[in-house]
Amino acid sequence: METIAAFFDVDGTLFTDHVWRGMLDYFAMKRGKRPVRLFWWYHMPAYFLRKLKLISEEQFRGSWGAHLAWFVRGWSRAQLQGLYDFIAHEYVTPHRREDTIGLLKEHKAQGHLTVLVSTGFTEMIAAIGQTIGAPIAVGTDLEIKNDRATGRIMPPVVIGAQKGSAAKQKLAALGYDVDYTQSFAYADSITDMGLFEIVGHPCPVYADAELMRVASERGWPVFSGHG
Repeated sequence: METIAAFFDVDGTLFTDHVWRGMLDYFAMKRGKRPVRLFWWYHMPAYFLRKLKLISEEQFRGSWGAHLAWFVRGWSRAQLQGLYDFIAHEYVTPHRREDTIGLLKEHKAQGHLTVLVSTGFTEMIAAIGQTIGAPIAVGTDLEIKNDRATGRIMPPVVIGAQKGSAAKQKLAALGYDVDYTQSFAYADSITDMGLFEIVGHPCPVYADAELMRVASERGWPVFSGHG
């Protein structure tokens, strides 16, 4: 029997804030403020290139997400779990969008497979999923050698078109036979287009301007919230 899935982006969709902000707060506590400031300065040129539309939002966010792995270089799995627990149980809790989390719970009640898809580290997204009832997480994998994080990711970064392909690969590997024409996707950004394009029921939520334009052109329903 084919499975119907409901895919949810995390930042801006299920939570009002961005997970990376919480990560930088945690890294400032564990690594000190100076490395975090250097991280900001390193990415400042790309920030302005994005503002000038010389690079895409996807290019900007992709490199940003990949480079966050630098902060966890040398960390054990226990140390990584400390980061994941902080994000899932402390940082995102005040920023919950109860209306879109309610959509996730409605899908779960209908027997649909609920899946989180994010650029963030996979195990961190899984920790968030445990708090809201999403059993499967698709994210960017950290490179681990000798039970320690190397400070690098396992390419590719899960963003843009990769969100859709990574989600399909993960569910196939887990043995799910998904009916994508009957499945749903919820997300807020133009960088989530890869997720929308694999399902029969795309639904932008709290959409940015570019995504709203695409939704209007394609006649997609747009969820604006009721919480």
